[in-house]
Amino acid sequence: MALGEGRRRVTVRAVAVVAAVMMLAACSATADPAESTPSGTATASAKPSEPTEPSATVDPTVSAPPEAKKPERPDAMRRDDVAGAEAAAQYFLLLYPYVYASGDLAEWEAMSHPECVFCAGVFESVEELHGRGGYAEGGEIAIERVAGREPLDGNDFYRVDISASEASSQINETEAAGVERSGGKNLLIFAVAREGGSWRIRGVQVESPASDD
Repeated sequence: MALGEGRRRVTVRAVAVVAAVMMLAACSATADPAESTPSGTATASAKPSEPTEPSATVDPTVSAPPEAKKPERPDAMRRDDVAGAEAAAQYFLLLYPYVYASGDLAEWEAMSHPECVFCAGVFESVEELHGRGGYAEGGEIAIERVAGREPLDGNDFYRVDISASEASSQINETEAAGVERSGGKNLLIFAVAREGGSWRIRGVQVESPASDD
């Protein structure tokens, strides 16, 4: 569920569920507000005259997911300035591990702009994972640095840069019980828009952190 994987659609065979999003390299939109946008296989069969060993199977059951704690919505999100945009971006980022653990996408969907590719990729990935009876554990986000700025001329989006570390996580489902995903540190660039009194995420771009982060 690594952030850099939030851009690839996760399939049962690509058991890195979060390979469609817990968070961000192939499915994220390059939405930078500063720029006006914020393989062959070999098969073997047993001879008819020889008995075959039963193939190894994965336990078809998955234990119930632990109760996921939803992050608190910050009061600063009521503001319509840079501070509000920063609060919205941070809250959205903290929702990331929560939606993978709980399958609760209501808040994620409400804050996602229709054109946010990264947002849609995460939504689809979570639906697929929980649709198979799976869930994710871990992947907590630690925000280390936040820097927002007003929209540039001719641009409606605030830009918010967040340096954050993601803890390792584990995917639990019948097809991939106990698959672990390493975490890491990323620089996430958010394009955030104020629409109808609410904040929406227009795009998320994930990059390697600067050497001094």
